[in-house]
Amino acid sequence: MTYDSIPSNGNTIAHVGVPAGDSAVGLRLGRFFEPLVCAADDDEETRHRKVQFALASSLIVPAGLVWAALYYAFNEPVVALLPLAYSVLTLINFAVLTRLRRFTPFRRGQQLFILVLPVMVQIALGGIVGSSVVALWSMMAFLMAVLFATKREASVWFIAFAVSVTGAMLARPQLTIENNLPPWVVVGLFVLNVMGVSTIAFMVLLSFVTARTRLRELQTAYLKQDLVLRQSEKLATLGTLAAGVAHELNNPAAATRRAAEQLSDELLGREEAQAQLAARGVGAATMDRLRALERDGQARAVRTDDMDPLTRSDREADVENWLDARGIEKAWELAPHLVAQGIDTEELSELAAAVDEEVLPNALRWLAHRFKVHALLHTVAEGSSRISEIVRALKNYSFLDQAPMQEIDVHEGLDNTLVILQNKLKQGITVRRDYCTDMSRVPAYGSELNQVWTNLLDNAVDAMGGVGTITIHTHADDGWAVVEIEDDGPGIPEAIQSRIFDPFFTTKEPGKGTGLGLSTTHRIVVEQHGGSIGVESRPGFTRFTVKLPYHGSAARRDQGR
Repeated sequence: MTYDSIPSNGNTIAHVGVPAGDSAVGLRLGRFFEPLVCAADDDEETRHRKVQFALASSLIVPAGLVWAALYYAFNEPVVALLPLAYSVLTLINFAVLTRLRRFTPFRRGQQLFILVLPVMVQIALGGIVGSSVVALWSMMAFLMAVLFATKREASVWFIAFAVSVTGAMLARPQLTIENNLPPWVVVGLFVLNVMGVSTIAFMVLLSFVTARTRLRELQTAYLKQDLVLRQSEKLATLGTLAAGVAHELNNPAAATRRAAEQLSDELLGREEAQAQLAARGVGAATMDRLRALERDGQARAVRTDDMDPLTRSDREADVENWLDARGIEKAWELAPHLVAQGIDTEELSELAAAVDEEVLPNALRWLAHRFKVHALLHTVAEGSSRISEIVRALKNYSFLDQAPMQEIDVHEGLDNTLVILQNKLKQGITVRRDYCTDMSRVPAYGSELNQVWTNLLDNAVDAMGGVGTITIHTHADDGWAVVEIEDDGPGIPEAIQSRIFDPFFTTKEPGKGTGLGLSTTHRIVVEQHGGSIGVESRPGFTRFTVKLPYHGSAARRDQGR
């Protein structure tokens, strides 16, 4: 860090009291003054200003000696004592600073010297004209206050400057002091004083403007970087969701494909069995009985099987033994299908008594194939329905082909998010929904709001390690739509609860979290929708509460575009 200049757009701007050409000297003096005037907790900007102040004060010491010598040379020995006094008092002030290491008393002492002594020189030389407007140097007092003090203290120093200079001007008619300075010296000092003070004021103003410009550049760069990071977070979330959705789509798609492949074989087997029955000349009564059994099997094919595995295994073994005893081929293949549609050995015996012995094997194969066809068709329907549900949820989740801001059904958004996250939730997470039945729609940006639910639910799953219960409560509260997402995970330590919405803050392992999820959530809820988000956590319980206004800033902002 250098103390005599700061870079801005490739240029070097000299600061107060440090000539641009004295960078080496200024650097050495800056390194000397820094431990004297700076505290350990000072930020870089504060340290820079303090060192600049000390440098400016030290460089005025030789200037005061030259000024005193000039006044003495032109027969003003009494006036020469005043700039000499400034130099001596400044050296004493530096000695006290070295001893006490307290910058504020040092700063105020220097401001007092620069405020009072030029005014005294002006009075001693017979007024504003005779002194070559030396009182202009008093302006440095409130300029220094502007750089270091509060707005109130800086105003006090400005008032003191105005009162002192005005008082010196009003006192001029009463002054009878004879000025011994030649006119050309007065004019020369007049020009020097105006140029010196104007140059310093210009440098201070230029430094301020340059700093403001640099600040705006940094803000612009930060906003661009923040936008890139937010997009990166969205892409990371999108990648995770895409992987989960692809997995969810793969399961029903694979099941549908397998069912379709098996369906052709079962249809062929059914047709062969039916042809055999027709060739045997099966009567109408027998076909009616077989079709009645088929209808029962069709009803069972679309219902969840509630038979426990042990009972099923026993029944399949009994049916297989019954078939083997009658010499029916592939008994091990027919038995599971017959048991699945509710046919046991007793019903098989009744069927055997009603049909010819030669017809029975074909009748049983016909029943088995018919049941398998119905079961496979049900699998195809269920798989297609699941795929359609996921696609619909994904479309609604992203608000594809819809206006950015609209009246949103919060419950629908939550449900769509749960569908999208199903791959993570089904591993061991129980989701309980306690929805308010009469909650009105909320004006909001739908896709951004769904990102909020995604971040909160995904964090809850990660916090619980994939096992636990998530409870979602919704209710209306005096103009607010309230969504509470609770989990029974380990909780958030109290020491970090105040930081969880800070950008880049994360408790996840490196590579598993960017620290932007909750920051983005806070921005969407608070800044974009004018709502609020809070957290309450203890071991075994964490609740995020999101409040969205029914007539919030999101709607007003959208109308103003």
